[in-house]
Amino acid sequence: MIEKGAKVRILRKESYWYNDVGTVAVIEQATSNYPVLVRFIKVNYSGTNTANFKLEELVLAE
Repeated sequence: MIEKGAKVRILRKESYWYNDVGTVAVIEQATSNYPVLVRFIKVNYSGTNTANFKLEELVLAE
């Protein structure tokens, strides 16, 4: 079960953080297409360190 504060690995191949581990910051309810906000340590080319993902694009990291 993915909860706030959990460490997750990213499975979306197009993502800058593909196969990287981040921390779940927010999980929105119901109708949102990308309900999980994940925060990372490193920033992408735009200077952003957060991104939204679907639950299917995440797996819990050990």
